[in-house]
Amino acid sequence: MIKHFGWRFTTGLLCLIGLALAQTSSDIRLDLKAFRVVSVQEQNRAVERLEPALDAKPGQVIQYQLTTLNTLTSPLRQVALVIPIPPTTAYQAQSALPLRLGDTLVVPEFSFDGGKSYGHPPLKRKLKVVENGKEVEKEVEVKPEEYTHARWIIPQMEPQQTLTLTLRVVVR
Repeated sequence: MIKHFGWRFTTGLLCLIGLALAQTSSDIRLDLKAFRVVSVQEQNRAVERLEPALDAKPGQVIQYQLTTLNTLTSPLRQVALVIPIPPTTAYQAQSALPLRLGDTLVVPEFSFDGGKSYGHPPLKRKLKVVENGKEVEKEVEVKPEEYTHARWIIPQMEPQQTLTLTLRVVVR
């Protein structure tokens, strides 16, 4: 639990983890961990270190790590693995990396509407604005800081296969 976010964050995150589990299968074990990214000097160079995120302050970077395991003795197909982005944080652009599975590259998709829809960046949304006294609809690009979820669709997850996905956020 990240103390800065308090009870609402923890409860919401647990609900979203449950949603991620429901989207995949009850035959997948999920383990979502939060780490604070700390920069330290080692031999005159900056090195990143991950520490358990027991608390977090605005401006700090948190790395979420989702580890999944197919507990079955048979493969699973079209597994949706989701990492929710808490509303008290902002997604750090390009930190959710593609996952290489043999010859397949699984590129993450993102949502800005609470996980209702997903797409590949740049994401667009339509807004109604008034121009010259008329209401018109404009398409605008959604900033990565507005993303609410990241999702990887795994074409096939082998029996007993473990996968690890990560992304980073900045605490608001």
